[in-house]
Amino acid sequence: MQWSKTKSLLESFLSDKLQGRIKIYATVYRKFHDSPSRVWITFDNKEIISASDIIYEKKHEELYRKIKKEENLKDIPFNENWHVMFNSPERQELLTASDNVEKWMINQNIFNSYHFYRSFLKYSSLTIDEALNSEIIIIRAYAMLDRRLGKRRIKKLNFSIEDTHPLILDFYKIRCDVEGISLINHETLSKL
Repeated sequence: MQWSKTKSLLESFLSDKLQGRIKIYATVYRKFHDSPSRVWITFDNKEIISASDIIYEKKHEELYRKIKKEENLKDIPFNENWHVMFNSPERQELLTASDNVEKWMINQNIFNSYHFYRSFLKYSSLTIDEALNSEIIIIRAYAMLDRRLGKRRIKKLNFSIEDTHPLILDFYKIRCDVEGISLINHETLSKL
């Protein structure tokens, strides 16, 4: 699907009070090697989240090298047999370290554009219940802005600040603000 169609479809899911106020943007830097991209969302023309391939890759590499050094992880030993290298315990340890870095970065709101594209392409085929219960953080966060999530149901949502991703809490707070829902009634969010 073309980006313009995906963007229009996603913005059509927004609640009435967010229509025209939340905007989704994407750009591809075609003159750079590998054409990295950036996806960002604004609320009243103020950027609220961004996913940049360049920033993500730089931060990932920095943290990965740090973990590799701290945990004294070894490089994959050379072997003429590619399968031996591919299945080596050293490679498995390096993959685990890379996966752990990615999980940490996502928890810190540092995303790759792929995370957004994948989520956005999937979002339009989900029911609101599937979106709210998705394992994908961006889908659950965007569901907070969805018109299919009514005011009564928003008031019934319960979040724990310790257990809920900050992006979900940020989007929830935006939705509550525009709908005039007081966060004081929500004990877990009264600290926001």
